[in-house]
Amino acid sequence: MDALLVGIDVGCRKHRVAIGMPDGHLLEQFDLTHQPAGFDDFFKRVEKQASLAKLPVSIGMEGYGGWARPLDEMILGKGWTLLNVNNLKLARYKEIFPSPAKTDAIDARKILE
Repeated sequence: MDALLVGIDVGCRKHRVAIGMPDGHLLEQFDLTHQPAGFDDFFKRVEKQASLAKLPVSIGMEGYGGWARPLDEMILGKGWTLLNVNNLKLARYKEIFPSPAKTDAIDARKILE
């Protein structure tokens, strides 16, 4: 089943978000602050893109270190698919399919892949 894809590179103060289509087309990227206003903006953006694409939402997100909370619970509360991205496996994936550098934006796009 096709879905709007969202990749979240989790940080302690902010998260990097990439939103893309199933065919790999990147729609937008932005930083999400780890506070209520940031969460509200995140949900508005994802809901807008999902509405335009007429697709359900599937989110890949790092869960390491507890920094994904409470966003992970809020995502599940929306009924969206949430997939845990293992940090070690993401690092190994980037070794096999190298990127030009290590940045949060690149990590968010790799999560989409």
